[in-house]
Amino acid sequence: MAISYSQLVTINGVAADPVISEIIFENKTISEGLVAFETGIKAGTIFSENVNSVVMQNWAVNPSASGTIGINDVLITPVKVEYLDAFTPNDLRTSRFNRDMKPGAWNDVSDEFAKMVLNGVAKSISADAETKFWNGATAATKTAVAALTAGTANNQVGAAEKTLVAAMPTTLFDSVITRAIYNNAAVGGRIKVVGTAAITASTIVAQYQLLYAGIVAETLSASDEKAFIYAPRSHKQLINIANVNLTYRDVFSVDMVADKYYYLGVEIKFVPIAENVMFVSLPSNIKWCTDLMEDLNMVVIDKFPQPRKDYFYDVVFTIFAHVTNQRFNTLYVG
Repeated sequence: MAISYSQLVTINGVAADPVISEIIFENKTISEGLVAFETGIKAGTIFSENVNSVVMQNWAVNPSASGTIGINDVLITPVKVEYLDAFTPNDLRTSRFNRDMKPGAWNDVSDEFAKMVLNGVAKSISADAETKFWNGATAATKTAVAALTAGTANNQVGAAEKTLVAAMPTTLFDSVITRAIYNNAAVGGRIKVVGTAAITASTIVAQYQLLYAGIVAETLSASDEKAFIYAPRSHKQLINIANVNLTYRDVFSVDMVADKYYYLGVEIKFVPIAENVMFVSLPSNIKWCTDLMEDLNMVVIDKFPQPRKDYFYDVVFTIFAHVTNQRFNTLYVG
């Protein structure tokens, strides 16, 4: 593929350094540890959940067994994905990148351009992976969910959830939200909250109250870690607008310096999910499954075999989203 290069000026001055990247935010899911990371997974890894019920009974010489001991196994195989593109260095001979090309007709490689590809492409790939981790569904899952009869129970897929999955981007693996709705082993299991209005600056308080009321009490009372509200990035702006009204300042707590947002003491983490979706969970219940996390930022740039004159960049990694302890997670869909 030829390089898309818009040369809007005559190259006769000093080029600024460095080249400005188009990505203005990093992958916060990884950098801030918003979920649990399971690494070293090649294929066929079993995630086991222990779901028990216990019964207190009177002491007896010959007591009867009471309660249940449950083990649920889910087989996880991360999907191996790749980002690959080709470029021809000769396209850069009349660009700013000719400054560090060595003399000679054979020499058209720019170290500055290679660094730009490494920095820019790695950020773009990381952002794309984060988006697909939170929002997307495979074609097979979309077909399976569409065939289900909508229901209101937590072990059924709701009408709003069916619409959500159908509207999601078609991806190579199911996202966190899709897994919360339909995880192939068992349908649902999460606590469902159905929104009553589109979320705007004037309705956001009521919708967060609806979500909060649906959170499992044990989730908010967990002692070893704190639950997060995972919300769309646009909610940050809506919360700030809502807080202009003094009436709401005790509802949403905002620390502008630390960039921290809370609803009734529960911290809000802004991630790339659909605008009408919120998810409440302990971070340890959300699994980013991969082989090596470092693979995500390992960009290989090399030349195709002679006599070809073009180069390529290639990024290969594995990724999968998994959600555990569904009965303690709360999913809001508007």
